[in-house]
Amino acid sequence: MLGSCSKRKWAACARRWRGGRAARIGQDNLLWKPPGAKALGFHQDDSYCSWAVPSGFVTCWMALDDTSAAGGTIEYARGSHRWGRFPPLGEFHAPDDYRDALRQAAASVGARVELVPIEVPAGGCAFHAGGTWHGSDVNRGSQPRRSLVTHCLSSVARFHPTEVSYIYSRYRRVGDTTMDESFFPFLWTRSGYRTPFLVTYH
Repeated sequence: MLGSCSKRKWAACARRWRGGRAARIGQDNLLWKPPGAKALGFHQDDSYCSWAVPSGFVTCWMALDDTSAAGGTIEYARGSHRWGRFPPLGEFHAPDDYRDALRQAAASVGARVELVPIEVPAGGCAFHAGGTWHGSDVNRGSQPRRSLVTHCLSSVARFHPTEVSYIYSRYRRVGDTTMDESFFPFLWTRSGYRTPFLVTYH
């Protein structure tokens, strides 16, 4: 799914995909790939979401620069969200072969790999389900490739009672699996509620 992206449109899409009554932020990233920067290994976002229940992301990748295949844009493996969830495979940052884990996963389910580079102008975006295999090649262009990424969780997500994330479990209160809105704010709800402090982020 590609196109221009408003905050409310993105949040509404994430809410519908997750099948809940709202979408909340689970993780966000700012990515900067200057010319010559190395590849990012193919992976599934959901492989890194075992700390939440229900587990699973819906992601919006937002381009801050015009993107191209030569510039190391994000690449999707078409239909790979249907292959099932895999544990983390191979190297994530700057692997020698950034498609190796993808080929392993495809071979294990007898799937053919068809790659789709996301080439959009600055301000364009792409949405993907957390089971979609994706990665990016070396930036062989002359311009940086910057992007913002927001991973959304279900509105009813809670911390897993036993699975620990070395990053996100530090936001869990002792003896409580609820997610604090201060750290996992609501982007959109059917009732119109939105975490108040997000209003200042325009």
